[in-house]
Amino acid sequence: MLSTAKMRTQTIKFSALSQLKPDYYFIQGYIMGIGANPFMISTSQWIADLFGDLDLGEEEQGAGIEALMQLYNQQMEKILELDIKLPAKCVLSKKDFEGSLASDAPLPNWCLGMLKSLKLVDETSLTADQSDELARTIYFLDTFTSLSKVKNIRCLTDGYEIEAHRAKRLLSTDVNNLIYCLRFDESKQTPKNSKFEKQENQFEEMMSFVMTESNAVVDQTIEAMITAFEKQYTDEYLIQHKGHLWLDNEARPYMTLRARRAQLNFERGDLSSAIDELQRLLELNSNDNQANRYTLANYLILEKRWAELDSLLTQYDEQSIFMLASRALMIFSQKGDCSESRSVKKVLKKANKHLEKYLTGQAKVPKHQPEMYAPGDKTEVFIYLSIAGKETWRSVDGALFWLRRK
Repeated sequence: MLSTAKMRTQTIKFSALSQLKPDYYFIQGYIMGIGANPFMISTSQWIADLFGDLDLGEEEQGAGIEALMQLYNQQMEKILELDIKLPAKCVLSKKDFEGSLASDAPLPNWCLGMLKSLKLVDETSLTADQSDELARTIYFLDTFTSLSKVKNIRCLTDGYEIEAHRAKRLLSTDVNNLIYCLRFDESKQTPKNSKFEKQENQFEEMMSFVMTESNAVVDQTIEAMITAFEKQYTDEYLIQHKGHLWLDNEARPYMTLRARRAQLNFERGDLSSAIDELQRLLELNSNDNQANRYTLANYLILEKRWAELDSLLTQYDEQSIFMLASRALMIFSQKGDCSESRSVKKVLKKANKHLEKYLTGQAKVPKHQPEMYAPGDKTEVFIYLSIAGKETWRSVDGALFWLRRK
C-alpha cells in the first residue's frame, strides 16, 4: 500500500498527463460523489468522465491507477462507516475569506468535483425525499464554488460571511445526510407499487432477452421496442437533443437497443446496415458514452471504407488502443510498411503490451468478457477483440505478420 504522500503525488502526476487535469481536491470531491450514488458507476466510466483522455506510458499508468484506486477505496470505507469529513485543507478562513474561495483553492475544487459526479445520479429513480436531499446538498456545494455565489447565499440574516461559516460547518453533515438518504435509508427507497413493478420487471426481462439472445424473435422484439420508443420522440425533440440524446435517461434504453441492432446486423453479415446504425447513434450522441465509435471503426475497416474511417479518427483523436489499432491498419493498408505506419504501430504496442500476443493467438482469450476494462490491461484487449478486433486485422493482408515485426 502506498503512503498517503506517495498516493497524492502519483494521483497528481496521473492527472497532469490527462486531458482534463483535475485538481487533487476536485478528484477527492468527485470520488465522494461517486460513493454517494445509489447506482453502480463502472470504474472505466468515472475515470473517463473525471480525466478525459489519458496520454500515459505503461509505468505511469500503472502507478497512477494504483494510487487512484487506493484513494477511491479510502473514500468508500469512510462512506460505509458514514464518517464523512472534508479534507483538512478545505477550509473557509476567517483571515482570508476571499482566498478560501479562489478558483484554485481546495474548498471550491472539492465542491466542484462532487457536483460533477452527482450529475451521474439517475434522478428519475429517486423518491421525492431523496430528490429534495440531493437538491439541498447541490445548492450548498454550488454555493462554495466561488465568492460571488457565497454572496448570494440564501437566508441572509447576519451577512454573507457569517452565514457562509455557518453553512460550511454543516457541509460535512449535509453530505453525510445525502449519502445516508440515497444509499442506506430503507424508508426512503422507492415505494412498492405492484403495477409499476410488474411493468418495470417485464421491461427488464425484455431487455435482458434481446441483449443476450440471437434469433428471429429477438429481431422482432427489438424492432417493436425501438418503434415504441420512436413514437415518443417528435422530430423537433430529436433535433433539439441531437448530439447529446444520451443525457436524457429515458432515451438510453432506446440507444442501447439500436446499438444491439447494429451488433446483430454485423453478426448476420449486413455490415452496411450496422455501419449506418452506429453512425446515426454518433449523430444523436457525439460524446459517445456508449463507445460506439470503437465498433464503428472496426466495421469501416472490414468494409474498406477508409475515407469514413479517416474522418472518424479525426473526430475522435485519442490514444486508446481501439483508435490506434484502426489508424495503424488504415495507414498500413494504404501505404504498407513505412515510417508512418511503423510509428503508429510503436505507439500502439506501447499503449498495451498484451495486444500482440492475443491478436496473434499466442495467448488464449477467456470465454467470458469483462464488464469493464482498464487502459493498458488485458481486459482492454478482451473488449477490443469482442468488437471484431481480430477480424479487422485478418481482413488486411499481411497485417498480423507486420504487427509482430519490430
